[in-house]
Amino acid sequence: MGRRSYDMGNPDLYADNYEFQVPIFVLTRNIPLKKPRQTEKLTFTFITDGIESAISQAKAVAQDKDVTIIGGAIIAQQCLKADLLDEIHIDIMPLLLCSGLRFFDNLGDQTIQLEKIAVLETPVRMQLRFRVLKKA
Repeated sequence: MGRRSYDMGNPDLYADNYEFQVPIFVLTRNIPLKKPRQTEKLTFTFITDGIESAISQAKAVAQDKDVTIIGGAIIAQQCLKADLLDEIHIDIMPLLLCSGLRFFDNLGDQTIQLEKIAVLETPVRMQLRFRVLKKA
């Protein structure tokens, strides 16, 4: 999870209400002074030494389960640049914010090939799923 996503809500409420009741690794430059409330299932580890370390630690804890990355543009860009993603899930809501960070900025000159897996449309959002094709 990126630090901005972590800060968007009240982290103390995550322990009982967050949809993912698993260990969460928060990528950050600065560890919060106050530790959030945790449970047996939901714990927070703050990672300051980069995206590769965060993914490596999450994979070690997940063992044979999937690792889900939650965050916005910055964490997605870091994962794409480091070739750490197998899939991209994008939810589009019927609202234009007209400012903020652009999801596909700062990726350099590389071409990233995607393969459509699924498109799901609901009354409140459109969900897009793509497989990231690995470089040969």
